[in-house]
Amino acid sequence: MLPDCYFGAYARFDTTSKKDAAILLGSNCIIGDVFNIEFKPLEGQTRAWVVNDYGDTLGYLDEQTSHKLNLLAAKNWEMHAVLSFVAFTDQPEPGFYWGEVAIFCYDKVHQSDFDTFMRTTMKSLAQGIRPRIDIKNQGVQSILDSHGTWQPSQRADMPKGDPQEIPGLYRLDGSKEQGREQGLFFDQLGILASIGRIGGVRLKKLRVVLDTPFH
Repeated sequence: MLPDCYFGAYARFDTTSKKDAAILLGSNCIIGDVFNIEFKPLEGQTRAWVVNDYGDTLGYLDEQTSHKLNLLAAKNWEMHAVLSFVAFTDQPEPGFYWGEVAIFCYDKVHQSDFDTFMRTTMKSLAQGIRPRIDIKNQGVQSILDSHGTWQPSQRADMPKGDPQEIPGLYRLDGSKEQGREQGLFFDQLGILASIGRIGGVRLKKLRVVLDTPFH
């Protein structure tokens, strides 16, 4: 019988302040990057929070997902959140930033296999591919049998929302280091985006349609 050893899902997170949103727009917050999951109170309830290695908070997950992750944390499972989507919604005013992460939780007995599976999925997300990660039974067995190299052929849907949502940024060439040095990325709509400085002025986000010459 296949052991209960894995949980995966895409989950929405919300931000609590403009400071959180500033982190989301930074060059250290790129689609495909991995983050930690921590548990902290919010309005009298324990929530799962997405946090980077420096202690900066991206946002918090919903109550149901937080409860599920809290139970898995009690079992001492390994758990990570991979950034898969960042958006801005302008209603209600003044608008707010939110996003989505791919959640990976697994028994440390099989950590090597699921670490490999997660790293491969991270690369897919960085390239704009959204594999299904809510895998059950045979899929989990395929991960274990392949020592993590197996990948699902099915794709997950993009989050639904209004046209004002601004997708997160992808690396231009798949290289995290080079992409961040150049400050050039593709977003999820295939629009070129740039984060950097021109004439000493920091650009939070520059969006250029692909058929427009870029110099």
